Amino acid sequence: MTVGVPNLFKGIAVVIDNGIGVKEEAITQILRNIAEKGGHTITMGDVPTAAIDLEHFSNAAFFVMDWNLLNGEDGKPFPQGVQIPAALKADMVKRNIDFLQRLSRNRHAPVFIFTNEDPSEVIGHLEDADFYKGAHESHIMVKSKADVLDKVYEVLEEWGRTKPSVITLKTWERSVNKAANELFIDLHDKTPYWPVVFWQTFTADGVPQAAEMSRLLNRLVESRMGVSELDLSAFEEALKEQQAADATSYRESVFSVLEGERFLRAARLSDDIFAPGDLFAVPNEQTKEISYYLNIRPECDCIRGGDGQELYLLKVRKVKPAVHPQFGQIMDEQHNEAIVHGMVEGQSYSVLFKEMKVKKAKQLLKHRVGRLLPPFVTRVQQRYSTYLQRPGLPRIPPSLIEQVATSGAVPA
Repeated sequence: MTVGVPNLFKGIAVVIDNGIGVKEEAITQILRNIAEKGGHTITMGDVPTAAIDLEHFSNAAFFVMDWNLLNGEDGKPFPQGVQIPAALKADMVKRNIDFLQRLSRNRHAPVFIFTNEDPSEVIGHLEDADFYKGAHESHIMVKSKADVLDKVYEVLEEWGRTKPSVITLKTWERSVNKAANELFIDLHDKTPYWPVVFWQTFTADGVPQAAEMSRLLNRLVESRMGVSELDLSAFEEALKEQQAADATSYRESVFSVLEGERFLRAARLSDDIFAPGDLFAVPNEQTKEISYYLNIRPECDCIRGGDGQELYLLKVRKVKPAVHPQFGQIMDEQHNEAIVHGMVEGQSYSVLFKEMKVKKAKQLLKHRVGRLLPPFVTRVQQRYSTYLQRPGLPRIPPSLIEQVATSGAVPA
């Protein structure tokens, strides 16, 4: 990669700085440098108000913002070194934090705060709002404008190359965007009405059309994605160092990652769609003791159920399974259960096969904890199917068991 040319951060940059309209030298030079390296910008003089839908910025590659966005009575930024009234400054800090929090809910993109203020003061405000976890972990970088005037992409790329999550996000986004464009080019050239063909099919099947369309598009995009060029091997040693430095914190973070891989919390699920893997925490009406149940009804039945939809529930209990130290698989799983390791909050659960309950979905909605995701729920369903079809075999004769126990070997 040519020095200073964007790679991770190709795309549109949203630049927020009140010095843009008055041609402040520092921000003018930063914008010029972005343009010289092939980048493009959308410029704003202040953070968007709460009335502005931030989804409009969902495709931005990154955000650049000044911290001091206050103007004097002449409409120009306060000159550096001028004492700003405390109340005015506090309001500015609040607006900036509110914007960053709203942005984080709409677009997980790097935010670069380039400021004439003391960077440590800005970081302090972010930390006070619990919005900054340190330079190593945060998706926000704070630097003095003087340090990035003519080397914006050098600074950005150097920062991004130290963040495995940023590298992964940007690499994956390029792959997904390329595959999505190929999909729509392929099918639009056949007929612009191609989505309606599938929509009619979903309607005839009596399934939620929008939900099924999303599944179809995800499958078609994934099928067009090639092998990723992602390589995170350089970070493996850093991960080992983190584990050695604080084993407890490391363990907690790994369990959080495992949960993100295999379980989706109820807050992110649609109230009108049920699926295999839905986990419910149901209190006993008398004792108030919580019992856990997992839905294993096939997806095609769940989406066609309508208002009277019924779910097939298996009892679930918390367990502490033994894990093979070499192969990383559960060692003590029985034939009448399926164990999911680290499913929720580091807790493992056993799905028990001996008894199934059938309950109305609407009665359970308020008790839904979340959803176990494929391939984990698929494995539970497959093991349950095998359990239902297990053949009964006659016992080994007691005399033979005694002989084996005595001799320690089977006769030749």
